[in-house]
Amino acid sequence: MIMEDFVIGIDLGGTNFRLAVVNPQGIIADRMHCPVESGRGKEVILEDLISSIQTLVKSQIPNQGHLLAAGLGVPGLIRSEEGIVTESPNLQGWINFDIRTPTEAALGVPLAIENDANCFAIGEFWRGAAQDANHACALTLGTGVGGGIILNGQIWRGTDGMAGEVGHMVIETDGLPCKCGSRGCLEQYASATAIRQFAVEALMSNGETLLKRWQDNLEELTAEDVFEAAREGDKVAQDLFRKMGYFLGIGLTNLVNLLNVEMIVLGGKVSSAWEFFIPETEKTVRERAFKVPAQRVQIVKSILGDNGGITGAAYLALKRARSI
Repeated sequence: MIMEDFVIGIDLGGTNFRLAVVNPQGIIADRMHCPVESGRGKEVILEDLISSIQTLVKSQIPNQGHLLAAGLGVPGLIRSEEGIVTESPNLQGWINFDIRTPTEAALGVPLAIENDANCFAIGEFWRGAAQDANHACALTLGTGVGGGIILNGQIWRGTDGMAGEVGHMVIETDGLPCKCGSRGCLEQYASATAIRQFAVEALMSNGETLLKRWQDNLEELTAEDVFEAAREGDKVAQDLFRKMGYFLGIGLTNLVNLLNVEMIVLGGKVSSAWEFFIPETEKTVRERAFKVPAQRVQIVKSILGDNGGITGAAYLALKRARSI
């Protein structure tokens, strides 16, 4: 592929970062990923990140590639205009970290920075499931629940850059404690972590279930194992996903009533179990939300999948390159 102009989109997580060469049309041409050892300090991670970007840039020399900018999605609270990570719960020591200045100095091109869930939402809006929507929400159902909100075609960051924390919407007033300090947050009921906990609780009963394979080594039980049991026809596992789907529906009902969006996009690893939770989710929204917005909203599965965050970061890189 001949790419005279391109950007680098980066999705930085607590255990690895993934990055890719992306052209101005949003097509991914080349990619790589590297592990993240947060205990080694932010300076070491930044060095690895910059080195990986430079490696990808060099790979485009035969294609006459010219780097315009880079875009970075980071979990946590971001001051995107300033290029500062205020706080990242998955990255040790990333407190008020100015990542833009050293990165731009090393690369010689602009760097856009944004919350990773916002990047996912932007990616789905630009080149994914929400391309035809002017108002949309996008949720990542993974270890936790992330969220991004698109209103009037723009990401909604809020006053402090913290808008879109859908996973910390309270859906059970006296519910399970959450690591954020509150109780009853959506991610305690609609994440991979929640599904695993539901399964552990189910194993305390005497019912017949394939999940008893993990009776003696519960620490190895994962949400993926519960999904596999559901696919094998296990009724207990299927009921757990229906339970998760109900709680997700309660959360989406709040979004529908509050924002009256046209579309809600669901991604993340848990979305692989779509067939087992989405009927209950949709049923709950139709029953609980106001009738008109409930009938209007489309609840759809992510098209971009793991590429959503990278694509959204690339979009922001293009936007920053054109604004400078």
